[in-house]
Amino acid sequence: MSPRRSILLLNPPGDQLYLRDYYCSHASKARYYWHPYDLVVQSGFLAQEHDITVLDANVLGLSPEEALKQIKPMEIDAVFFLTGGVSWVQDFDFVKQVLKEKSDIKLVMATGDIFLSRSTEILTKHEFLTAALLDFTSDVLLRFLRGDLKGEKTDYITYRYNGEVLEGRRYTEDKEFELPLPKLELFPWKQYRIPHGRYMPFASTLTNFGCPFKCSFCVSSIVPLKLRKPENAVAEIEYLHRKFKIKEFWIKDFTFAVNKKQTREFLLQLISKNMKLSWVCLSRVDVMDEDTLDLMAKAGCHTIQFGVESASDEILKHYQKGVKPDQVRHIFKLCRKKGIRTLAHFIIGLPGETEETAQMTIDFAKELLPDFASFNIAAPKMGTPFRKEAIEKGYTSADVDVLDNSEAFPVIKTDQLSPEKLWKLRNHAIRSYHLSPGYMWLRLKGVKTLYEFSTLIREGAGLIASTFRRSNSKDEESEEYV
Repeated sequence: MSPRRSILLLNPPGDQLYLRDYYCSHASKARYYWHPYDLVVQSGFLAQEHDITVLDANVLGLSPEEALKQIKPMEIDAVFFLTGGVSWVQDFDFVKQVLKEKSDIKLVMATGDIFLSRSTEILTKHEFLTAALLDFTSDVLLRFLRGDLKGEKTDYITYRYNGEVLEGRRYTEDKEFELPLPKLELFPWKQYRIPHGRYMPFASTLTNFGCPFKCSFCVSSIVPLKLRKPENAVAEIEYLHRKFKIKEFWIKDFTFAVNKKQTREFLLQLISKNMKLSWVCLSRVDVMDEDTLDLMAKAGCHTIQFGVESASDEILKHYQKGVKPDQVRHIFKLCRKKGIRTLAHFIIGLPGETEETAQMTIDFAKELLPDFASFNIAAPKMGTPFRKEAIEKGYTSADVDVLDNSEAFPVIKTDQLSPEKLWKLRNHAIRSYHLSPGYMWLRLKGVKTLYEFSTLIREGAGLIASTFRRSNSKDEESEEYV
């Protein structure tokens, strides 16, 4: 029988608020900060057979010294930490400091977007790492700790065995999954917040994982879709609602409602529980229809995030987005009719972008008038087809592996736009949209709770302030990490 371990689930400290979870790491644009969701999900698996301690040093605002001080007295023999392309250099440095102080730690495991395409390379180079989890919805880490893998290559994990690094397959075609109840009480769960939530505290959950679409700039394009059993998802929501009195949820699917039958079953079960919930999700305009929106509204959905990306048909087609601006207009109009708010994500600077197409996108945002708008700079994220193209065409360097599309200065340069021009366009887009009278009136009249009003003021001020910073990019990475 494998030993019962004392495992620290660690979200490392950072020099700013880093959102490292769900294989899409970036810095918080304002002051919002949600759960390190990979760790939350794995807490449910690992607590079945091990003793779990959690330290979310980032949301607690701890410096590396303060975090280390908290870890020193802990009786732990293993660490499972969350990292990401936005901060992995400093994350690795911190974990190395922990290992110097804690000689009892024998296993160091990690998860994050940097491992999706480079797990073998990173484990080979960084010998302090024992394993990299490639799918946080899997129980493979629990099986690894049991000793069940026995030196065999398997899905979802790359690990070290007898001096050899065994590479796992990133994702296979699993069709269905279930998750155990998370140990939310171990996390500082009352401190997490999202800018589009209506109530505090909130919880995160999933109804599916992966995505069947192939947008070449998105990490989800390399993650095959699998569906969560509706009764399992509803049971978790009901548990979190009853135990923690949570009524606000963020359904973090890459694409909610991608499977009509499963989605309908989930929504009907949720409605039948009569919990009077309030929730947010992410989706695409081409999977939405009026019947689905009606059910979602009845089940408590108040906001949907959509990837609009660009107003240019040519850019959308080249990067395999698979939608057209007219589809976006139709679904945004339907959402407004149903009383569901919209959050539109836009990308500035995909190769082929010009100042004219960027302005088209800004004008399109003003036409759509979503309740929330997020303008991000194109980033060649690891594992994506876009990164491969960007390196091949000289838009960026293969050595650039600390990435942030949210707050950091651009790491991409195209024939049409320099990094400096991209940064100016990003800041112009944010200020032009969020300071327009039409948008400010829309947001103010849409406020339903005191929490929403305070969030509007706090996050709005933080977002506008971010446009006056030239860069938060890291230029000091040493060759050791490249």
